[in-house]
Amino acid sequence: MKEIITLQFGENANYVGTHYWNMQQQQYAEDNGGDSNVHLSMDVFYSEDDQGVGQRGRRYTPRVLVFDKVGNFGSLGQSHHAKEKGDADDIEAEIEAAQWDGATEVHRQMPYTPSAVLGTGCNEFSESRVRYWSDFNEVEFNTVQSLNSVSGVEFGNSLGEMNTFQEGGDVFAGENGRDEMLEGKFRGLAEACDQMQGFQVMADAHGGFAGFGAGFVGKVREEYPKSSILMYNVASGRASDMGSTQTIDAAIALATNLESVSAAVNMYVPSGLKKLYPRVQIEEGSRYQTSAFAAMNVSQWSQCLLTGRRNLDDMISQVTQQQYFKVAESLLSPGLQINDPKYDFSSVAGLLGQRFVASSGTVVSDLSSLAGQLVVDRGTEFSRLVRERYAATAYADLGQAVGLPRSFPRGIFQGARDSVGVAGMLCTTAGTAGYVQRLHESVQVERSRHVKDYEREWIREVKGILDSVIDRYATII
Repeated sequence: MKEIITLQFGENANYVGTHYWNMQQQQYAEDNGGDSNVHLSMDVFYSEDDQGVGQRGRRYTPRVLVFDKVGNFGSLGQSHHAKEKGDADDIEAEIEAAQWDGATEVHRQMPYTPSAVLGTGCNEFSESRVRYWSDFNEVEFNTVQSLNSVSGVEFGNSLGEMNTFQEGGDVFAGENGRDEMLEGKFRGLAEACDQMQGFQVMADAHGGFAGFGAGFVGKVREEYPKSSILMYNVASGRASDMGSTQTIDAAIALATNLESVSAAVNMYVPSGLKKLYPRVQIEEGSRYQTSAFAAMNVSQWSQCLLTGRRNLDDMISQVTQQQYFKVAESLLSPGLQINDPKYDFSSVAGLLGQRFVASSGTVVSDLSSLAGQLVVDRGTEFSRLVRERYAATAYADLGQAVGLPRSFPRGIFQGARDSVGVAGMLCTTAGTAGYVQRLHESVQVERSRHVKDYEREWIREVKGILDSVIDRYATII
């Protein structure tokens, strides 16, 4: 086996992660049911769990550690903490009764309704029911092993805030259970692997969990200096719509993570979604819908690993040119039809510019601007076009269209109910320099009050790292 451990940090990342795991579950169900023509290795992202019996006589749960604020777990957090909280409430009631002779009343908050899709036979799911990311979860987690609540109050921040990168980093640095978490849950997952490929990370692009995640990933790199780490930096809005504080946070997070990860992919709401209209119609203000689109990006590249067409080392090396260009772009085109008369399919570059959207907002319309790339086709025949122009190492034709789980917002794909063909390209491109340049310009000590919270020397280091990235990407053309 060649296992991968997934780490998720923050609410935005967990919205994407929930859709992602639901999609994995759907793929495995199709594989086990004989509906797929490509065999998937479940052991890559899942661990065998001895707590029950499931598919093929065994029960599998995602090999993942999920981190979020206490209140964001919804029903998952409720079930995880129910017994512990119940015992604590009983003890507190006994203490109060011993100290007070008068009458007492106990007011308990109503329990939150569990996921509307997990363990049910419902075929439809309404977005109006989504309050937490757990509301559309379809996967059974090993809750004791995988779910980890984080609180600034509990771990050193007297105000309980985790609004900036620095605050999240401080929480991780001061967390009382940090060593126990690394030595216990994390090491337990790692040591259970027979031949670990590396790590897949989804983390908030800015805010407290960007800092918390960066601290955790830094420790992972210290423990596993040669392992591949593929990181997705997730946000709930467009890159161009970030405020100054968010942009500074994103700059510091990217620079910090580039010291630890093998490749970083920015996952914002794409600014070019109108290219996909009318076949794809996404409400940009709906995190439930935009996170589903982001999860489809992550799933596209995971599929290569599940089928054994690529391992994590080779995929990252191919796209980043041996990790020289570490900031990668994910381009996606769901519902692509290469016989559409409105588009010129004689040019791969033209098609990329017309029908593919990048999650950072970067436009790729010139193949000479690419340093490394991997095309993955799942049921669109885009690989047939690519096959005529590129070597076999540049693409992977996985044949089967993407199966949509019950909780996926099907309405965003015109005419698609159970599956949709998806073409994608993971690449490094000169266009990334524009995004990094914007981050670099935001980190100006003399022009921003926000950076007073950071060490000035640290800011200089951040700017130096981003400078180096810009210079490298300028050499592509």
